[in-house]
Amino acid sequence: MPYTIVPVMSPKELEIFLHVPWKIYIQNGKKDPNWVPPFLDDYRSILNPKKNPFFEHAKVQNFILMDEQKSAVGRISGIIDDLHNQVHNEKTGWFGFFECPDDFQAANLLFKTVETWVKEQGMQILRGPASPSLNDEVAFLLEGYDSPPKITMTYNPPYYHQLAEKNGLTKIKDLYAWYLKASTEIPERISRIAAYVMKKENITVRSLDMKHFDRDTAYLKDIYNKAWEKNWGFVPMTDKEFEYAAKKFKPIAWPDFIQFAEVNGKPIACNIVLPDVNQALIHMNGELNLSGLIKFLWYSRKINDTRMIAMGVLPEYRKKGVDAIMYLEALKTGKKRNVLGGELSWTLEDNHLINDGIKAMGGTIYKKYRIYQKLI
Repeated sequence: MPYTIVPVMSPKELEIFLHVPWKIYIQNGKKDPNWVPPFLDDYRSILNPKKNPFFEHAKVQNFILMDEQKSAVGRISGIIDDLHNQVHNEKTGWFGFFECPDDFQAANLLFKTVETWVKEQGMQILRGPASPSLNDEVAFLLEGYDSPPKITMTYNPPYYHQLAEKNGLTKIKDLYAWYLKASTEIPERISRIAAYVMKKENITVRSLDMKHFDRDTAYLKDIYNKAWEKNWGFVPMTDKEFEYAAKKFKPIAWPDFIQFAEVNGKPIACNIVLPDVNQALIHMNGELNLSGLIKFLWYSRKINDTRMIAMGVLPEYRKKGVDAIMYLEALKTGKKRNVLGGELSWTLEDNHLINDGIKAMGGTIYKKYRIYQKLI
């Protein structure tokens, strides 16, 4: 089947681009039961250079795949993040927002288009998916297709991996998503370590103070950027980027699930746990119109699961057991709130310090994701 590529150059074309997933996850009128329709207003903001501060150090070109009938059946984005290349001394371009039918010819045209585009920008590596960065939605789901993704985690057909590999992309890194049931008995050893460390280091724990939201957001950014500084692929978030993310998540946050460990009033570690609003979004159709709003408000009341999107400890307090305190506090809060549990994601496959800590708490890997790359 002959396909053509259309670069997105107008608001109308962007809307076509945004609606492509409905062509992939609804077949013959039947929706994939584990697909969560994207909240389109959020994506409109993410891809708007006037709203998303990511564009202050990056550029994105979106492309639509058209079939013979001039119907949009696939999409991909080319992304150049100057800050990533500066931090890691690379010439890496990224692909993201990938959606494609199970057709090698279609995938080949999408990947070749982005490969050509990033090469024209002087890049030597194509990597992804990242939509649009590692601080956003990232990687193809590899294992764990039996349940919907948690908030801001990805979902895709299994055949995406074959399409990527047939087009010369190879694994660069796998990511893990762990699950910890709230009913998990707190290991006595962990409780003992946490109590000892809190006393020895004079640590206290508190929740996010909504009355001082901006102050606490600044604390979160500082810990986040310092704690992940040495991680593979990490790029520090700018002040504007973190404020943008905090503003987006503020309306849905459960303040008692965002926690700080402090020493003499100075934050030294944090947990960021969010309610899994995908449990509400899965019942919507992408738009927050009257029908969508009613559904969102109704199903939001029934959210009973969470995702820990970040747990960070300042470098000078690492390997002292502070992580045990944070995991313990999150588990205690989950028990108080009577939630099912929480996903802890994502972690790098070779981050043994973090992975071993989660395993010690009783967490199990229940989903895996993969990032690909190709030397160009």
